[in-house]
Amino acid sequence: MSATKIRFLGELEGSVRAQWIAQALDARPVAEDEDADLVVTTPAALEEMLEEAEATAAYHRSGDQERVPIELVDRLLAGENPVKVWREHRSLSQRVLAAQAGLNFTYLSQIETGARKGTVKTMKKLAEALGVDLDDLT
Repeated sequence: MSATKIRFLGELEGSVRAQWIAQALDARPVAEDEDADLVVTTPAALEEMLEEAEATAAYHRSGDQERVPIELVDRLLAGENPVKVWREHRSLSQRVLAAQAGLNFTYLSQIETGARKGTVKTMKKLAEALGVDLDDLT
């Protein structure tokens, strides 16, 4: 019996093609729970594994980021004012948010309705008070 142990992944696993490759290499196919000296796969299966690994890595990188309900995302995508959406998500009244950001309540109301645009300085204050990045409000 050969010392070379081979594992096949994807559509090759258990196929006639895999048997032919193992025989040509004088290798013994092994189960998933055994160590293998050689692993053989198809380009499509490799691409799928890489995509899955990339998605897993992206998920783990986002571990310290806030997760928000889909309803909040839907409102933002629908074009609602981000300051209002985030304020309501944080369960803050306009008066409380205005006070936390050091703004006049009327000015905040005008920003939320679109009657006025906030300056960069104002939007930074609002972002800080809401605990979001400035980009989340623009």
